[in-house]
Amino acid sequence: MITRRSALSLLAAPALAQTPALLYRSTVFSYPNTDPYDGANRNGFNHAPNICTLPDGRLLAVWFSGPFEASVNQMILGAFSDDGGHSWSRPEVRNDFPRKSDFDPSLVVDGARTHLLFIAGRWNRYPFVHGEKNFTGKESYWIYHRASDDSGRTWSPPRAVLSEPAFCTRGNGIRHSSGCLLVPIYQMQGDHACVLKSTDGGNSWKRTGHVTCRAGIEEPTIAELGAGAVLMALRTRDGRLWHSTSTDRGETWAESVRTSIPAARASHSLFRTKSGRLVLTHDECPPPNRTPLTLRVSNDDAATWSEPLTIAQVPIPKPGDAVWSRQATYPSVTELRDGTLGVVWSDISIADESQAGDIRFARVRI
Repeated sequence: MITRRSALSLLAAPALAQTPALLYRSTVFSYPNTDPYDGANRNGFNHAPNICTLPDGRLLAVWFSGPFEASVNQMILGAFSDDGGHSWSRPEVRNDFPRKSDFDPSLVVDGARTHLLFIAGRWNRYPFVHGEKNFTGKESYWIYHRASDDSGRTWSPPRAVLSEPAFCTRGNGIRHSSGCLLVPIYQMQGDHACVLKSTDGGNSWKRTGHVTCRAGIEEPTIAELGAGAVLMALRTRDGRLWHSTSTDRGETWAESVRTSIPAARASHSLFRTKSGRLVLTHDECPPPNRTPLTLRVSNDDAATWSEPLTIAQVPIPKPGDAVWSRQATYPSVTELRDGTLGVVWSDISIADESQAGDIRFARVRI
């Protein structure tokens, strides 16, 4: 059971003096045509990346890609790096259901096997221009699973893993110290987050747990704490980071707690290193901005944090600018074999007739 003192100390205000260091940045993928109305544009908008270190030591980044968000031509792409993120392979299609939007890939590495989970369906959202959009169709989305036993060279056929629609992946999953696999998900048209759980190496999955938050809840991210508890950070609407904790491997969750750390209305990333350090990467800013993207490190299970390292920052548009949204957002983190971290994120620029999204990478020493 989480005591009041320990619950309130999680994700507390920064106190550590040590600051991580940025080593270098690179571009994973950028596409020249960003006109959402141009039929020749197939991959101008790239968003929501996740990254893992494969069993053979290479890096794999995956994300969704299309001419605009929720296009029926939207697919899951993936790229490899065998030099620590300095350079990246030409992207390959990881999944593309005909006339559906493939969304929000999530990765879990479990020994020699790599799991890819994602959602696909029909979401009637047209090019991202000013004016009302049609958000119907979320009930058509299902979670799918593929697996690779050769470090991403080949993959099993996609299969639906949840017997109910309208749940969404986003953050990477984890292999818990108990051996079970946990993947954070949330209800697209509801009010709660939970986890997908597998106790048989990903052959079967069940939805478990129920996390609510009075500030809204989307796109959870999880990491294991030192004693085996699982910490979940939540995307919310009130400009602060919220979290919940499970002490029974995702079966039940404590009441969500509001922290003092600023947070955009965007996806965050929690990650635990092999040495037991906790890494928080997110847009440390109030809504509606999604910049700067920062990284903090905790040596004490989120009781205190290092000062933030800025991973990426983009200019905030002024009223009347042609480009009316710029974002450095939706991070994901992995640990390389030398103990440094690899971070990927979306670099987004939106105008009335352009929706550009590039995938960036940074290597960080902590």
